[in-house]
Amino acid sequence: MPNYGMPGVAVDRGRAMKVGAIAVAVVLAVTAVWYGLRTVRSEEGIRISLHTEQIGDGVLEGTQVRMNGVLVGKVVEIDPAERGTQRITLQLDDSRLFGLDDSMLVDYAPQNLFGISELELRHGSGGAPLRTGALIDLTGKNSDAVYDATMGSLLRSVSTVGGSVLTPQMASAIAQAAADVEAFTPLAQALITAARTVADNQKMPPSELLGALGPAFEGGGQFAGAAVEVVDVIRSIQRLQQDRPAYDEGVDLVVNKLLPTLSETLGQAGTQLSGTTDVLAGILAVLAQMVPAPQQTASDLTELLQRLRSAMPDTGNGPVLNVEVDLRGVPAVAVPLLGAGGGR
Repeated sequence: MPNYGMPGVAVDRGRAMKVGAIAVAVVLAVTAVWYGLRTVRSEEGIRISLHTEQIGDGVLEGTQVRMNGVLVGKVVEIDPAERGTQRITLQLDDSRLFGLDDSMLVDYAPQNLFGISELELRHGSGGAPLRTGALIDLTGKNSDAVYDATMGSLLRSVSTVGGSVLTPQMASAIAQAAADVEAFTPLAQALITAARTVADNQKMPPSELLGALGPAFEGGGQFAGAAVEVVDVIRSIQRLQQDRPAYDEGVDLVVNKLLPTLSETLGQAGTQLSGTTDVLAGILAVLAQMVPAPQQTASDLTELLQRLRSAMPDTGNGPVLNVEVDLRGVPAVAVPLLGAGGGR
């Protein structure tokens, strides 16, 4: 029996080859269908491409793609394109895009504090719905739709700004501003002290203050009425109405003659009396030196006056010196004053 033969089955070599080929083809077809289904299931959603002029630091294959903080896909491929541009292919879950269209904006942003980058998709002004295989052009006039906020870009921006801003001129300007602010410090302290004093001493509520201002307004009205009456009285003076030239002559005498003469007299007096004033200042200085301790001198003078008042009390007929003299043993003085008995 040949190797391809089976007991009870009539088969020749050609037929056996055909059956084997058909079996192999069926197995290959089943394998291909299974692999295709697995690939389709593993890549659910849509695949689009971004044509950009720049790519953020740390954006690689496998980088996460988010929209409004929600994970919606990943970067599956990055390829170079013409004129130094790049083509970034994204695999997105269309069930999470929520109306995102081809006018989208793209941010290269840090994912966490460690600087790991990700793509952040944002809604644009409105465009066509996204379809699988769509190519979104973010070059040329559309390059503003891409914003690089990765950690590397931020560090480069800080270094550029630091090199252009932190200059000796900037340091001088800051020092000048600090000096100017310090010069205004006493004024600010005075304003704060005044405001604090007003706030601490404002014991009356606003309603009582407004009520207390009522009589002031009433007085203001009376003052205004009195002012009008004074003006009316001045206008009613008979001399102003009947002898206006004589009144004008009197005013001219006071303004143009009396006041200038008085001013000149006082000026001459000040010039002539300046020497006397200097002498008076010297006299006062000498008097001040004579009393170097005014408080001690006043205290001593007060004590002296009190003792004099105690030694010379008032008896109704005038002050009498309160003193006792012992004349015993001095008969030449005691007998004429006190008689033969002597004593005090």
